Amino acid sequence: MGCSEIMRNLGDLVMNNKLVTFLSVALFAFVITVIALAVSNNNNASDLEECQARLAEFLSSTTTTIVTPETTTTVAPTPETTTQAPSAPPSS
Repeated sequence: MGCSEIMRNLGDLVMNNKLVTFLSVALFAFVITVIALAVSNNNNASDLEECQARLAEFLSSTTTTIVTPETTTTVAPTPETTTQAPSAPPSS
């Protein structure tokens, strides 16, 4: 049994079993996708850790002091004004 006969038998198997061929291609695509997503997830996790470290460094280096200003409101007394009724004109 030569190499060419093995390849011919393999070719016949693939052509006669189209479902097997489709499932093989789908499995290959699934494996590649899982690997790509795992790498992406790892990159995202490392980026998140880096951002959290920077945020912790930033928060520890700055101290925030909240100062609430005291406001006092004073009301100045208004001067009392007296109004005089207009005097009536003299009657003659």
